[in-house]
Amino acid sequence: MLCRLYVCQYVPMSGTSAVQSQAVRRLTQVMRATSIDASGVARILDRDPKTVQRWLRQETTPRWAVRETVLALNVVLERLSEVIDPAAAEDWLFTPIPTLDHERPVDLIRAGRAREVLNLIDALGEGVLA
Repeated sequence: MLCRLYVCQYVPMSGTSAVQSQAVRRLTQVMRATSIDASGVARILDRDPKTVQRWLRQETTPRWAVRETVLALNVVLERLSEVIDPAAAEDWLFTPIPTLDHERPVDLIRAGRAREVLNLIDALGEGVLA
């Protein structure tokens, strides 16, 4: 925070914004690979589509808690696109999965439980589950 004569202006640290934009850059790559658009990402992250659009245009960056979810989503979608048809990734995320006690993977990702989703994806990739 930079303050002069009682007027304060927020000046972001370059390292912080670079890290945040890296998460969004990676998200952009994952979106291309899976054919998920900004509205789909907004739905997955439970965010306003306009907010996601602003991230993608680099007008703003996600706050830390959301950025953690974006990073987890990136990993999940990257791995998922190696195991199933990338075009089916978004539908899979919103489908209740019996192995997850009929929870939807998207709900686990939102709750910070992406590891459980990744374990399931790994099992699918190894042919353990059909």
